[in-house]
Amino acid sequence: MSEDPSEATPETQTATTDHATTGGTRSESAPTANLLTGDEPSEKLDAAFDLLADPLRREALSHLRAVENEDRDGESDLELSSLADAIAAERTPDDGDTDARSLAFHLHHSHLPKLESHGVVTYDSERRTVRYRGHAWLDEWLDHVERVASE
Repeated sequence: MSEDPSEATPETQTATTDHATTGGTRSESAPTANLLTGDEPSEKLDAAFDLLADPLRREALSHLRAVENEDRDGESDLELSSLADAIAAERTPDDGDTDARSLAFHLHHSHLPKLESHGVVTYDSERRTVRYRGHAWLDEWLDHVERVASE
């Protein structure tokens, strides 16, 4: 196994975190590493886990990746309402909120800005459009999470 956690795959990576230094809690507003420019492997790992921790963020990333794969020229932005509609259509009441307007609200105010701060998406909050920029390492982790969830 590689010594550098940023080079590990989900199947080979084991993460440990010392919560004693933070009192065992982490503020949602605490600064995190940008996946694309972070220098510390442990910060990149923490950022990836943080980004994938929320089900709505995972669903948004999955849908945005699918749209990006269909859009060969990579020049199309997706409207927030279209993203929310697609997520709502795939959800069941057991998955949580199925109202597209509510999902759009949460995506707009929380999840897309967070993904943008890590360089994973480009989000225009005024036009309410989003474009997936991706990150190969995060994509590997998302693939792994999706495999585990489907088992």
